[in-house]
Amino acid sequence: MIYENPFSMPGKFYKGNTHTHSTESDGKQTLKQRFDAYRARGYDFLVMTDHGVVSDVSGFSRDGFLAIPGVELHPGNPYGGETYHFVGIGVSRLVETVGTSANDVLAGINDQGGVAVLAHPYWSGHTITDYAELHGYIGVEVYNTTCYVSIGKGYSESHWDDLLDRAGPTVGLAVDDAHHVSRDAFQGWIMVKARELTTPAILESLRMGAFYSTQGPEIKDMQVAATFLGQCLRVRTTPAQRIAFKGRASCGQCFDAGDGESIEEAECVLEPMWGYLRVEVTDASGKKAWSNPFLVSDYV
Repeated sequence: MIYENPFSMPGKFYKGNTHTHSTESDGKQTLKQRFDAYRARGYDFLVMTDHGVVSDVSGFSRDGFLAIPGVELHPGNPYGGETYHFVGIGVSRLVETVGTSANDVLAGINDQGGVAVLAHPYWSGHTITDYAELHGYIGVEVYNTTCYVSIGKGYSESHWDDLLDRAGPTVGLAVDDAHHVSRDAFQGWIMVKARELTTPAILESLRMGAFYSTQGPEIKDMQVAATFLGQCLRVRTTPAQRIAFKGRASCGQCFDAGDGESIEEAECVLEPMWGYLRVEVTDASGKKAWSNPFLVSDYV
């Protein structure tokens, strides 16, 4: 993975959701209804990821809106945990999962030029034991709407940090995983910085980590700058109650607004021992935004 700061890249931010279901598997809306609904809500792209089904979605793209094919796959887990849920973004044909190892399934996604993501680890009951031997994925779902509204297990921040601490660079995606009409839709998305609104450009940016995830708060800018204290990561956001910088294990720093107040910027020194630094923004209503990690070794 090559990490790029989306705020330093040319291009435009596009709003999208990378995990969605239709009546082709266990969703409650047809392909057309699902794509129409997301387009009407101002999304720039939507990935259709039905269980074990890859649909031809080329007819649902419109000017200013991109339909991307995908799939959700369920290979067996030999490490003692529940069955895996892998999301394959940008694939054109089904990958065999019966009698196939999890890593071969991930390789099958990559062989098609697709991008693989580990879905809803908290909901799945997975731990680092289930993920440590896997390779070929770019990231993990840090927030999943349907897992949150169904059983309250939608946030997988600690699972993401476990992967960053023990497995290496990993990005985090906020998704809907929508099955119903609106109950589990339009609540988590990614903002991708890409050169154009095409499937190759979106996939390229996903591989580079050139996006942030959100439930509503906006990250307006993030830059590493030299100060008298050393290299600092600076962030500007929409009004927030808390801006947290999170690094390896116990490393990090939080900035909180006072009662009845808000903050819109913060900065944190990049300490070599921290390994990485990712930003988590929380607004007054509890909604969050997540940056992808900045690798400290790239700057100090």
